[in-house]
Amino acid sequence: SGIKIYGITKNPNDDNYMIVMQYTKQGSLRKLLDSKYNELDWNFKIVISYYIANGLNTIHEAKLVHKDFHSGNIVNENMFSSYITDFGLCKPVSQDSSSDEVYGVLPYIDPVVLYKKGKEYTQKSDIYSFGIIMSKVFTGYPPYYDIPHDFNLATQICLGLRPEIKCKVPQLLLDLMNKCLDAEPQNRPTAKELASTL
Repeated sequence: SGIKIYGITKNPNDDNYMIVMQYTKQGSLRKLLDSKYNELDWNFKIVISYYIANGLNTIHEAKLVHKDFHSGNIVNENMFSSYITDFGLCKPVSQDSSSDEVYGVLPYIDPVVLYKKGKEYTQKSDIYSFGIIMSKVFTGYPPYYDIPHDFNLATQICLGLRPEIKCKVPQLLLDLMNKCLDAEPQNRPTAKELASTL
C-alpha cells in the first residue's frame, strides 16, 4: 500500500499546485534514523529495508524509474511502515533520458548517471540508490558525511568510491548492499529480487 493522497490545491499566492498527503508520524527515514538509530536492532533494519524494496518493486512493476530515490524521500507512518514519496522526477522506463542534467542527491546518484551526465537513468539506477539507502540504514550515518558533496566526490564515485561501513553488518546484508552498488548496472539485483531476499 502507498501513502494516501487526499487532494490537490493551488496556492493563491503563486499559482503553484500542492498535494495534500497523509501525515506520517515518524517523518522521513532520514529523520527517523538520525533520532532513533541507537534503538534499532537488526530485525528492524531488515524489515524496513524489505518495505522500501517492496515499494520500489511496485514502482518498477509499473514500468517507472523514480530518479530521486534517497532517505529523505521515504517516510514512515510508524517504525516499520515505509512509503516512497516525491515522484516529481519519476518517468516511464520507455521515456528517453535526453537531458544533460543530473538530478537528485549526489551520494545517491548512480555513477553511470554521473558519468553519462544524466542520460542513463534506469531502474538499475534506483537499485544503486537503494544500496546507498541500505548503507544509511545499516550505519546510521549519511553516505559520505565526512566528504564535501562536490565535483570531486562525483568523480570519486565514478572511480569506485562507495560509503565506508565502519560497523558490524551481517555478511548476507553486506553482500546484498554491495550487489546494489556494483559499478555494472546489469550485475545489480532487481527490486523484486531485493524484496524476496530480504
